[in-house]
Amino acid sequence: MGAGADIPLRPALQARTLSGSTAFANHGDCVSGRRNVIVGTNTTRSRALPVVFGGVIVAAMVGACGSNSAPSATSSSAASSASATTSAAASGPAQIIVPLGNEPSGTVTLTWDPQTKYITAKIAMVGFTPGSTHAMHIHQGTCDKQGDVLVPFLDVTADDTGKINDSMLSAQPSNTGLVAGTLLNIHLAPANEMGAPGSQTYMPISCANIDPAAGATLQMAPLPQFGDHPQSQAILNYDPAAKTLTVSARATGLVAGSTHAAHIHAGSCDSQGKVVYPLNDLVAKSDGVAETTTVIKDVSQAPPASGWYINIHLGEHDQIEKDGKPSLLFAPILCGNIT
Repeated sequence: MGAGADIPLRPALQARTLSGSTAFANHGDCVSGRRNVIVGTNTTRSRALPVVFGGVIVAAMVGACGSNSAPSATSSSAASSASATTSAAASGPAQIIVPLGNEPSGTVTLTWDPQTKYITAKIAMVGFTPGSTHAMHIHQGTCDKQGDVLVPFLDVTADDTGKINDSMLSAQPSNTGLVAGTLLNIHLAPANEMGAPGSQTYMPISCANIDPAAGATLQMAPLPQFGDHPQSQAILNYDPAAKTLTVSARATGLVAGSTHAAHIHAGSCDSQGKVVYPLNDLVAKSDGVAETTTVIKDVSQAPPASGWYINIHLGEHDQIEKDGKPSLLFAPILCGNIT
């Protein structure tokens, strides 16, 4: 396996103010937990494989999927706050601000046995596609300048909530142990489906540089596209008088022309569940910025104090399922718990 550009995952993020407004025409029906949405945009898709590494603001009002009314997209200004605060008023509009972080996230602790020469990786991560399997390797180089595979591991598999909490043994010994100038990568696909570096299936979804002097526990994080890790947040607004819940999304740092599915799910970023409300896809313009607003009517209650989260996915809404199951492009890239 040769050198390739890998993509890691999420450090702690700080909310920042992003603003902008764009009107998107959309129309959709709820089918099997998803809505087919047509989003108007003045950009042309330039790449089949969307990868996000910028900031996302999801500001919103979104309504029940089971409603007979169709969601409508409106022109909006996505106003964000540097603090993640929650305001809920039964007698008036309730706004909830939710910071979003990169997924998957967590740590991997590496241990080298000088007797057997094998490396053990203790993984404590969340935010993978539920039930997904991924190749994992130690490579030569750094996350932003990756080289050949040095030590392959057995594939790692997430449980049905997207967690990996397991220990994996390297598939072959390492005579040199853990050394500086190397990195740990987790790839989008399992080893038997990986293509060459640069291909969709080879894509790294999490990475950390190995530095024995700094300790054996690695904070897995996304590889930044523009010098910074993604910064993002979500704003939900519920209007009890109008019975509407609106979700406006603004993202920066996306691949030009890329499209990304978005949903409100039941559960949490650490324990993923089913789709509650599908949202309009985010469609990036030539500058990597995407904006959209989804309005769903006839919502009888505000979002609960816990038990919902927002997910932004790697692929667009018609790419994230295959034969009724999550595909590779279901992979979450941004997530935030609604509290």
